[in-house]
Amino acid sequence: MGPCAGTVLVHAIGGGDLGIPGAVHFSIAVPDYEGASDAVGKERRPLRKVFDGLAKAEIPPAGVVLLGTTTPSVPGGPTLARCAAEIRERLVSDSGLCGARFDASAVAVVEIDDRGLRATNRALAPWLLARRPEELLVTTGSGALSLSMGAVCAGLEAGIPVRILHIDRASLPYSLDGPRDMEAHLDAWLVRHRFWDALRELDEEKAEVWRLLAERQAGGVAVPKERAVRLAALGVDEGKVGKLRERTETMRAALFERLGRGEAADYGLLRAWYVETLDGLRKRENLSPETQTVVSRLVAELRNRAGGVGNLSGRLQIAMHDLKCDITSACAAMVKDEKLTDLYRHAASHRAHLTPELQVPGHLPPTLVSAADRWEKGDQGVNLIKRLGRTPWPALGSGDVLGLLAVGMGRPGREVDDLRAAKAVLGQLALRRDRLLRQGVVRLRLLASPEVGRRAHDLAREIAGGGADIKVIDGVEGDLYAVRDHVVEALSSEAAPTGRTGSGSLRDVDELVLVLNPGPPMTNYGMVAAGVDWSLRAACPLWLTELGRDSEGHPELWHGDPVLARLGLDSVLARLAAGAVRRLDLRTAQRLVERGSDALRELLPDLRRFEADVFARDEWGIGREKVARRRLMLIDEVCADLPVPSAYLAVESLRPGLFPWQKWREKRAESPALDELAVLANKSLHGHAMDRRPDGKYRPLDVDKIRALLHQAVCELGGPRPDDDELITRYKSLMLVFGEKLPE
Repeated sequence: MGPCAGTVLVHAIGGGDLGIPGAVHFSIAVPDYEGASDAVGKERRPLRKVFDGLAKAEIPPAGVVLLGTTTPSVPGGPTLARCAAEIRERLVSDSGLCGARFDASAVAVVEIDDRGLRATNRALAPWLLARRPEELLVTTGSGALSLSMGAVCAGLEAGIPVRILHIDRASLPYSLDGPRDMEAHLDAWLVRHRFWDALRELDEEKAEVWRLLAERQAGGVAVPKERAVRLAALGVDEGKVGKLRERTETMRAALFERLGRGEAADYGLLRAWYVETLDGLRKRENLSPETQTVVSRLVAELRNRAGGVGNLSGRLQIAMHDLKCDITSACAAMVKDEKLTDLYRHAASHRAHLTPELQVPGHLPPTLVSAADRWEKGDQGVNLIKRLGRTPWPALGSGDVLGLLAVGMGRPGREVDDLRAAKAVLGQLALRRDRLLRQGVVRLRLLASPEVGRRAHDLAREIAGGGADIKVIDGVEGDLYAVRDHVVEALSSEAAPTGRTGSGSLRDVDELVLVLNPGPPMTNYGMVAAGVDWSLRAACPLWLTELGRDSEGHPELWHGDPVLARLGLDSVLARLAAGAVRRLDLRTAQRLVERGSDALRELLPDLRRFEADVFARDEWGIGREKVARRRLMLIDEVCADLPVPSAYLAVESLRPGLFPWQKWREKRAESPALDELAVLANKSLHGHAMDRRPDGKYRPLDVDKIRALLHQAVCELGGPRPDDDELITRYKSLMLVFGEKLPE
């Protein structure tokens, strides 16, 4: 079969095509592919139903792809791949099959070496990429559901429009990619990830409020009189602005919002928060004399850098040892939080942003998470966002993972298998939860048609416990769209989000996992459509998995594919990642891209190289001064119009990754501009504005002054030279590539 310019029908061969619908084993000697032309119901061949339906809908297929598995159902028995080849021969013969005939070049057989979704995707993808049909019509209701869904996924990955055709309603194709308000979904994702600067550009009417939040996140809020007037017109009076400008509130917002996006902790912010939190606990608690002495000494040492000697991580270790007998006070618990001490030590090295991010980052220190929750309860920003008609998400996420599983009809004597399958799903959801920033709740919703409602509730009771939230969504029936709408409505009817941790709202889940389960195809496809819709509303990544069996025949959960991101999520993720690159939040950009489909994840190698070239050592081997000039010119270019700590970014891009500490001191001595940039970086909130000068007056830094210093530093480093704009060129190229990932 050569290149195809029209619509291609993809059909998985099953028992119905052989004349034995519902059969588990296909050992019949002579399959009856034709069947009676006047047969009805299950006795009517699936392909006859499909061809009749397409004729009624006036959709002439330009070609047919038959999917057949190569594993026999019984040893020595026929394979469905062989049956597919025989059906192909009949379809291209003079007499045709099931009322249809095609040219030999228009019908192909794709052999599948396993029944799994991924195996089908892997087998069909090369064929699709070679032929590039205009559209795929994928049948369901005959053959294994995983083959049908695998074909859909292959089409999505190839960027080919896909519609689903139920064999009993073949004149009414369904689309998973329904009409959506993508601007509204983009807005939700921007709010969840706290991209205030991007919201400022999109929402011009309320731009001043978003600018206020963006400046707070960047570590400095300046509100001249003319802006105060505009804010007052939006309901943000001087008192609210004053609260947002408080240094401790700004510090907490900058720290927690940065950690929530997955960026490395800035040392100055972390140390300022640590001292402020520990000192606050010390003042509120009734401590023993021994604990009071240890904690007071530690607070003083952290504030004055141990008299300028440093080695504060070592001081923390000493305090941990001295408080080993205190098992009751919150101060001791904070000091003995080993994960927090490790985070502090890592940040203190000023190399946290140079260390590759862990594949499974796991939970943040519990003390830090508890502090974020306390801050969020009183944060004026939450109320401010609500006044703008949005409900924000918790800064560190909810830690919750939601799974959707359609309950099948089941078979007598397979109850133990059902229980094992459900527990396998819960186990996988728990593993995903453990990778998130905080400890949350595993939430599982069982989708039940009226026929299996009782079975679903029995199963929910059997697997209850262990802190999981398990509920049944009853009354799931109808076509794909009816199932989708019913499930989305059920999810929406649960607890409403509050903008803070602990709401229990399903809108706040951090990940959504769909579990394909052999059963009614429209229930599964409707679940998939609902999952796509809900992931866009919840602004969370979506994973498609399937229940399979291990080598011993026990149920297990297979894979975790983000291919459904092609149905809208990729577009949102690309726009968010581009926004992160604009601010040089390159880890955030990578994390967002990783949640997309393979088509979007193609950008990961370029992003990782770009991050290394902006922050790591001299990867080019062209000389440190040249690399430094390129980095400073890039920061000047991309940070000119954004509320970002540009002086701090400039210094972090140069030391210690490019210039080790001693070399950095020498460079500062040689370059007055670099020296002043370093001073300004230390005065920024991300630097040491609070931890070294806790009682000093903090003012946002002068952007124009910083830009002038960046230009001067480039000159003092021997530039500018013709190729010093290399990073700027690559940055612009990267932004163009992100633009190409967006739909027209």
